Amino acid sequence: MALEQNYKKLVLMAGFASVGTALTLIVMKLIVWVFSGSSSVLASLMDSTIDLGASFINLLALRFAIAPPDKEHRFGHYKAEALASLCQAAFIGGSAFFLVIHGSERLLTPHPIAHVDAAIFVSALAIVITLLLVAFQTVVCRLTQSQAIGADRYHYLSDVLLNAGVIVSLICTRLGYLWADGLFAVLLGLYIFKGSVHIGRTAVSTLLDRSMTSQENMQVLEAIAAVKGVDSIHDLRTRRAGPCCFIQCHLVMSPDISLHQAHHIATEAEEAVRKLFPEADITMHMEPDESDTYRDMQFVDRTVCAVDYTPLKQRQEKVADSSAAKVKDEDKAPEQTPADREATGKDVSA
Repeated sequence: MALEQNYKKLVLMAGFASVGTALTLIVMKLIVWVFSGSSSVLASLMDSTIDLGASFINLLALRFAIAPPDKEHRFGHYKAEALASLCQAAFIGGSAFFLVIHGSERLLTPHPIAHVDAAIFVSALAIVITLLLVAFQTVVCRLTQSQAIGADRYHYLSDVLLNAGVIVSLICTRLGYLWADGLFAVLLGLYIFKGSVHIGRTAVSTLLDRSMTSQENMQVLEAIAAVKGVDSIHDLRTRRAGPCCFIQCHLVMSPDISLHQAHHIATEAEEAVRKLFPEADITMHMEPDESDTYRDMQFVDRTVCAVDYTPLKQRQEKVADSSAAKVKDEDKAPEQTPADREATGKDVSA
């Protein structure tokens, strides 16, 4: 619960910081563009305007996402973050399209740029302000793993390169290469579009319940396999939504134990997983260790996440071989010599 409260506080702080930064950059760049008429500065201004809209939508989505579960949303509202990221991708892709068109027009018909020094100064100041925001967002992402803040961070990180490109184009224009302004506007537009594709793909993966990483899945399997009483594991399913992980799997146990014992083993397995993922929502189905259990078993998670089950299988085979050898030794009757039979007067093996 403490982690969830910390998550809410940090993501909201990052959301407000993003909106404030976007507003500051818009005012600065608008003034410079009015006086300079630079296409590169206009490209940067349009990007900051889109940043403001995306950051505002992001903030609204974050406030909705951190709302507790209700009767209609029993799994919470964290997927709202992915929806916000998808909206960001759409906004960014649209702005990139118009930047490429405007830059192409300016590339074909170059125009001189006024107040170049002021434009360069504002672009450099924008880089400093943006880097401060990105540094704060990086800390928040490391602590919360928020997808919405991660998408926002990626966008503002691209702004740093965008403003650096604006400075280069302005310097080239000052040296007499008027076509550089339009060329850099086109290149920056294409770069921004690439960022929108990355953000969109990540958001869609979350909305489609993409599994956790193979490393995280293997950690879950190893933690459960280490619990005494768990004979086998199958059908592991995992996904993320905001700070929460949803983990489901089937535990195979001895058919001779009681329901109380099986529940105790499953509880131990849940605690082992929760040590790795404190905010996890865990569901475990218990099955008896019988032939029917394995008949239709399919490792669905392996086809999705390419999880390596080799260590787990080797451990299971080792335990099975050990159990079979023990049963064989117990069933094997001791051989009697004629002297033994004479001493006891009866055949012990009978």
